[in-house]
Amino acid sequence: SATLSMAYAGARFTFSLLDAMNGKEGVVECAFVRSEETECKYFSTPLLLGKNGIEKNLGLGKLSAFEEKLVAEAMDELKGSIKKGEDFAANMK
Repeated sequence: SATLSMAYAGARFTFSLLDAMNGKEGVVECAFVRSEETECKYFSTPLLLGKNGIEKNLGLGKLSAFEEKLVAEAMDELKGSIKKGEDFAANMK
């Protein structure tokens, strides 16, 4: 189910982050974080995790022309979703 998938993803990321913060090297997980990889403020990319959290954003890597087109086409929708999330967070009481 979608709920189980989200729970698994959250648990996996948390365990990986804890491993990295406890000194394990080479821990990589994907996450939707503040980023300069695209024109969006946030984007999901592989991250190298370390003792202090994100050590390095590994970026999108080499994309095919087809993949570049898909990313470009997703920007407007993604920007709208980011704005909606920022507005929601700003108005939490």
